[in-house]
Amino acid sequence: MTIPNGATRRLSTWILLFFGAIWSGCADVPDDGDVVLKIVWMGPELETYGIWKEGFEAEHLGVTIEQQYVSYDQGPTFYNTMIQGDNLPDLGFLFMGMIPEYAERGVLEPLDAFMSAAERAEWIDVALSAGEYKGKTYGVPLVGANRTLYVRRDWMQEVGAPEVPTTWEGVRALANALNRPPERYGFCIGAGRQKHLMQDQTAMMWGFGARFFDREGKLAINSPQAIAYVEFLTDMHLSDRIMPPGILNLNANECYAEMAAGKVGMLFSGPWQDQLCRDAGVECEPLMIPDGEDRKMLLIVDVFGMFSTSQHKELGYEFMRFIQRLENRRLIDMEVGGVPMTKNVADDPYYQSIPMQNYQAQRELLQLTPKHPEWTKIQDGWGEAIQMVLAGTATPAEALNTVYDRLVRELENPALPMP
Repeated sequence: MTIPNGATRRLSTWILLFFGAIWSGCADVPDDGDVVLKIVWMGPELETYGIWKEGFEAEHLGVTIEQQYVSYDQGPTFYNTMIQGDNLPDLGFLFMGMIPEYAERGVLEPLDAFMSAAERAEWIDVALSAGEYKGKTYGVPLVGANRTLYVRRDWMQEVGAPEVPTTWEGVRALANALNRPPERYGFCIGAGRQKHLMQDQTAMMWGFGARFFDREGKLAINSPQAIAYVEFLTDMHLSDRIMPPGILNLNANECYAEMAAGKVGMLFSGPWQDQLCRDAGVECEPLMIPDGEDRKMLLIVDVFGMFSTSQHKELGYEFMRFIQRLENRRLIDMEVGGVPMTKNVADDPYYQSIPMQNYQAQRELLQLTPKHPEWTKIQDGWGEAIQMVLAGTATPAEALNTVYDRLVRELENPALPMP
């Protein structure tokens, strides 16, 4: 049965309110006297979470971990419902873009008083900074993934292009060489989702010297550099025709699958792409980020935070400390294809694969997205502008100026908050 969009939204809201109310009615100390530590995980119910629960409860007798799962797309709405109902969990899985918003709303507990200097030093600095805002640490890295170029190396040999590209023009030239439509295409982007357009293309955007905010913190999505980048990307689609014709209906995950299916020669992806290709019996490998105006590689970090209403803060941080042990970090990294968030992983076999070596070799290039309390609106607006241009309904300047003007009107503060 198909439920109309309006009914779907009403049903989803009712479900969130219903389950939030159920959880709020649960006592923190059940009849047997155990302390209950409540955790919300966004995304699938990973096997890792069950192993962590069993291990922590075994080490902390009298403690029960109560876990609740919510989909990625419903996660922010779910948390907002719990904030309104004053029934937040103790700990929660958060997108890094949620940290500034929730810190400003005062619902996250700073972790600096719990974290020792030795613990802080174990983290890769840029990874830990995903949970930081205005000089305070509100979360620790849960899992992270970089975005770099992946290519069908066997196709490169087939077309007589043995050298990997070192510039963005070289990337475009290689994509054209790999292009054999309609059987296969040289390049793929997840243009069907605005968020994916931001995530998977940011390294190229930086390569053109474009930024979401200028060095003074002013919104800059319509800068000359941004316009030049969008023109370049659009020409790859509309002029070179090296992307699948239905690109505006594909999300990033579908592009990843297209490469594994032998239909795409090059794209931006994460460490999981290697396994997808190997499972499909095809050869793909990560490339180094090409030179450009600003040579950076995007790192996306999912953050684990503690809510300020928790009655078990010491215990909550003990759980954070528990899951950051190398053997526990390895569990989640292996299950989802994550890259190391801590420095000391050199001797662990999982972190010796080609994607991990590529990541480690480019670690000094890592950069996060900007920390703005309304980042979701900005990233979605950026993606919307690119969709307009790819669809041929606006020029890059028209689309970016339109979205810029709207964001300036709608954002509470369009400038980047200063530390």
